[in-house]
Amino acid sequence: MKKTASESERSHLPDEAIPAKFVRGRVVVKGEYAPVLYEAGYYGTLTSTAKLTLEPEEALLLSRRERIQVHDTEGTKLEFSDLLERLAEGHPGLWTRFLVYSDLRSRGYVVRTGYGKGLLFRVYPRGAKLNEATAKYFVCAISEGSPLKVTELDAFSKQAKRNRKKLMLAVLDRQGETTYYLVAPADIAAEK
Repeated sequence: MKKTASESERSHLPDEAIPAKFVRGRVVVKGEYAPVLYEAGYYGTLTSTAKLTLEPEEALLLSRRERIQVHDTEGTKLEFSDLLERLAEGHPGLWTRFLVYSDLRSRGYVVRTGYGKGLLFRVYPRGAKLNEATAKYFVCAISEGSPLKVTELDAFSKQAKRNRKKLMLAVLDRQGETTYYLVAPADIAAEK
């Protein structure tokens, strides 16, 4: 098992993988370990009934780190590649998002899903307590060579500014390395 230092400090996670279910295109953890996993790394959305629904990127990261073991509704164990294949069906561009998410988490940041289309992640400072801290960045992830319209970038920049966040552009190159660019606000005048 690969437990990160921040996970070890915040929780009492078991040494064995936590059981999870793949149901209707989502990965869900139920029972006593749902709140423990949530607190360990602020993964997923926790309900009052001890049900933790993971975002696709979170489920893949936890599966890769062997923190969860996912089974489908028939009881078939899903390895990382199987889970990726099933989750990718309903989430185009998942591999790029997963690699950026994984990179941010490996750097010690608390990462949550973003606001709307394009702004994929909200990034909190290292060691942040989710309900006490506010996100510092909005992150938009793209693959090297993929087009990003200036109007889209402008909309992302304005949304970040309205929310008092800095906008980061995460560009994933062909070797799987992520480079981050801070996007400075600018007024882009549209031609009439």
